[in-house]
Amino acid sequence: MNINLKIIILISLVGIFTVSSFIFDQMVIYSEDKIREKNFLYKRSFNNYQSSKNIMFNTRDLMARIQVKKDFFDDRQTFLQDTITILLNKDLIRKTFDENVSPDYFKNLNTIFTSRYQKVGYDILNECDLAYEFFKGVQIRSFELNIHNNEKIIKAIKGVNKINLENSLKIHDHFTKKLNDERKKIIEIDNNISNMNEFLIIREKYTKLLDFYFLHYDFLDKINEAHRLTFDFYYKEASRYLGEKSIHERNRNYFILLGVLSQILSLFFLIFLFKTLMKISDESKV
Repeated sequence: MNINLKIIILISLVGIFTVSSFIFDQMVIYSEDKIREKNFLYKRSFNNYQSSKNIMFNTRDLMARIQVKKDFFDDRQTFLQDTITILLNKDLIRKTFDENVSPDYFKNLNTIFTSRYQKVGYDILNECDLAYEFFKGVQIRSFELNIHNNEKIIKAIKGVNKINLENSLKIHDHFTKKLNDERKKIIEIDNNISNMNEFLIIREKYTKLLDFYFLHYDFLDKINEAHRLTFDFYYKEASRYLGEKSIHERNRNYFILLGVLSQILSLFFLIFLFKTLMKISDESKV
């Protein structure tokens, strides 16, 4: 092979692999930028996913507690109601108890069970206060809109924020202004239950109070449903960004390997070029 042609080929190879090494280095830098970008997007989506999950689980726990408490008060009220119904009815007393039992005994029983029944209303009010305190511990916040570009997604997130705000305000109003009105109705109840009519009036108020307590279950359910949607959306988005980050990390490793290989080949052909030039130099001296 002609010496000049050999030198030209070696110089070309050195140049090609030097440029390739530079290109792969730039691709590594580009991949690093993409990895940082995807990592930032992943963390942001993951935080929103975690927030949605926490609120979804917390509201679900509160809803379960509401249902349990309502069932408890229903059972308690039914038991006391059945007992008081008997104690206020002389015919039922005779059918239920021995005839030799002293009237004072029934009077004492009536006092005990009516006082316990009257306490139900105050216990429901206390439960309302507790429910409000538990709800205030749930960190419900609005999701950012400017992090999204898709109009459909922005519209959906706006809908979620609106549901969260409306139902949070409803619960706040439910346990402040409206609860105060209900509290006045219970406080105004006469302590004495001497006949069935008085008992029925109190029972109606307690039943309405328990229904009032259960109303915020629907508000929590709507918040829970909204966060179920964001939970699913941000989980998929976080998974997508994590997958894209992994792809860029693999590409970065490939580019690093190819860059090192290009440097080695460039150095190899450079050494071979110097050797060839030295050989030509020695031959020219001879």
